[in-house]
Amino acid sequence: MKYTAGELAKKCGVSARTVRFYDEREILIPCGYSESGYRLYDDESAERLQKIVMLRFLDFSIDQISEMMKEENFNVRESLHEQEKLLIEKKEHIQRILDAVKRAEAAPDDRLWDNLLRIIEITKEREYVDTQYLNEDNLKKRISIHDYSTAKMGFYPWVLERLKLSDGMKIMDIGCGNAAFWKSISDRLPENLEIHLLDYSAGMLESAERTAEEIVKKYPHKGLKFIVDKRDAADFNYPTGEFDLIMANHMLYHVNRESRLKLYEKIRTLLSEKGRFSCTLIGRKHFLELNDMLREYDPGIHIPSSSFDIWMETARQELEPYFTVLSVEEQKNDLLVPDEELILEYASSYSHEVKESISRDKELFLKRVRGKMDKDGYMYIQKSTGIVICEK
Repeated sequence: MKYTAGELAKKCGVSARTVRFYDEREILIPCGYSESGYRLYDDESAERLQKIVMLRFLDFSIDQISEMMKEENFNVRESLHEQEKLLIEKKEHIQRILDAVKRAEAAPDDRLWDNLLRIIEITKEREYVDTQYLNEDNLKKRISIHDYSTAKMGFYPWVLERLKLSDGMKIMDIGCGNAAFWKSISDRLPENLEIHLLDYSAGMLESAERTAEEIVKKYPHKGLKFIVDKRDAADFNYPTGEFDLIMANHMLYHVNRESRLKLYEKIRTLLSEKGRFSCTLIGRKHFLELNDMLREYDPGIHIPSSSFDIWMETARQELEPYFTVLSVEEQKNDLLVPDEELILEYASSYSHEVKESISRDKELFLKRVRGKMDKDGYMYIQKSTGIVICEK
């Protein structure tokens, strides 16, 4: 049986506009045309449309659905598994917002607006973190530019030297990402470490788990033990303590100040006597040249770091009420980048907004990058990264 777009829409319980949209995106292809030139669909089209509607209900993107429909061997079960994890994360995020709404309802009048602002903060902070760190692909883009560092030693080995790890330590890594830190320094690790890898993103934790398995397999004689667990630094708790070291690498600025201060209190309770807390941070001039160029390119662009409220320069003051700050050290680690496409990719990873702005005229952006390069073809980008070491 043949159906017009309107008849197919009625049969499947959607609007004719929806049918036309999927047709335009070449996801739903007509089986033929009427003598008057109208698109025609059949029962197979109806089944296909029902699949599309179901996948959209599960929050798959149009691009993902298009890929599923075009590839005969597409692993739908694997995609459903990934989508299940994303939906669980969204559910948890919504629960945090609901909790904040309940607190706002119960707040006295003089605290009502503060609680309403907190709801907005929860929404914005999760949107930003999800955009950048939903899976390791975006993180890899952000890491690859650092291959052009002028430092004599890579940042991770530099950090490792300052952590002074020793055999048998119990360590927690909050916001571990894909565990790239541990992979890069795995050959230098002492023996019999117990390392707890924590992150909010299920996608990151899946990568971290694979990395941990690779390390254990490669260095069986080290007796390393990894525990991978899903935790939210903005609402933190953990069932065990007595950690010799708790780390937070490049993640504190993704947590609002109120939640950070609560996190420090929790960390203190989880540390052993004389246990240490370390955090890596950026300074106010980090990637100054790139950020200035982006603002010149599009004055309306929002640079994510402009919203940060903790820096290398302010860390000591914030941490001193909770810990004894032993050192604040910055690595000399600027970049000379010869690859304009890599700079574009890095800038695009900032946010959807930045990516869309650059995409509108990619060649103009690349031309601006080339204009910032020196006679040898390198763009200088100042880095300001370092580590703060504290003691309980």
